[in-house]
Amino acid sequence: MDIQAIISQLAVLFILLMLGYVCGKAKVLPPETGRILTKVVMNVTLPCTALTSVVGGDLVITGGETVFYMLAAALAFLIFFAIAIPSARIMFRDKPSRGLSGYMMVFSNCGFMGFPVAYAIFGAESMYYVALFNIVFTLFVFTAGPVMMSGKSGKPDLKTIITPAFIASILVIPIALTGYKTPAVIADTIRLTGNVTTPASMLVIGITLSLVPVKAVFSEYRLYPIAVLKLVVIPLVVWLVLRQIVADDFALGMLVILSAMPTAAMAVIHAIELGNNERFASSGIFLTTLLSCATIPLTVYLILM
Repeated sequence: MDIQAIISQLAVLFILLMLGYVCGKAKVLPPETGRILTKVVMNVTLPCTALTSVVGGDLVITGGETVFYMLAAALAFLIFFAIAIPSARIMFRDKPSRGLSGYMMVFSNCGFMGFPVAYAIFGAESMYYVALFNIVFTLFVFTAGPVMMSGKSGKPDLKTIITPAFIASILVIPIALTGYKTPAVIADTIRLTGNVTTPASMLVIGITLSLVPVKAVFSEYRLYPIAVLKLVVIPLVVWLVLRQIVADDFALGMLVILSAMPTAAMAVIHAIELGNNERFASSGIFLTTLLSCATIPLTVYLILM
C-alpha cells in the first residue's frame, strides 16, 4: 500500500473538512445545515455506506472470522477503558470531569469519520469491518457511556441503540456470510447513496468546528493530555497488544485506524443529557478532530511499517 497515495486521500478529506469550516465561518452554510446534513448522513447515506462492502456479493469472509474480529474490537474497547479510566483519575479530582474526560478518550468518531477515512485508506472492503466495529461501539456507548459520564448506572434506551446505521451494520453480517448477491440496480443505488457519506460527513464536521471559539479551545490546557492519549497512546497500545493476537494485517489495520479516530460527537449529546460540561466536550471534539488530521497519517505509517 502506497503511503503517499494514502496521505493524498486523507488530504482530500481534510480539504473537504476545511471547506465546511470556511463555509460555516463565512455563513455561506448556516448552522442548521450541519444538523440537517447530520440527519441525512445518519439515517440515509451512512447505512448505505455500511452495506457497500456486501451488496456485490464479492466479500469473502467466514462466520468465524466475523466473530473473531468483533471479539478483537471488544478487546480494543477494554484497552480503551484500561487506559482512560486511571488516566482520568490522575488528571482530574472531581467525578464529573473524570467521567467526561474518560468518555472522550474511550469513544471515538468511528462511524461518522471512521467510514470515510477507512474507505479512503482501505477501499470498499473495509466497510464491512467498520460496520462490525460500530456494532461493538454502539453497544458500549449506550451502556457504559452514560455510566462513565454520570457515575450512575441506568437502563439503556433501546431507541437510541437501534438506529438505521446500527440495523444496516447488523444486516451486513448475514449478507456477507451467505454471499447473497444484491440485484444490480439496488446495489448501484446503495453504492451511489453511500458515496454521499464522505463529502457530507467532512462538511458537517467542518461546519460544526466553525461554531466553536478557537481561542477558547487552544487555551484549555486540560485538553492536550486527553488528545495525546486519545490519538497517539491508545492506538499505539492497541497495535502493540492486538498484533500478538490478530494475524490478519488487514483486520489489525482496521482496528488500529478506528482506534485512532477523534472523540465521538456523542460526547456532547451525553454531556447535555446528563448535566456534564458540554462546552468542554465540544472543545475536545474540535481539538482531537483537528489534530487527527496529522495523527491519522502517522498511525497509517505505523501499521504499514
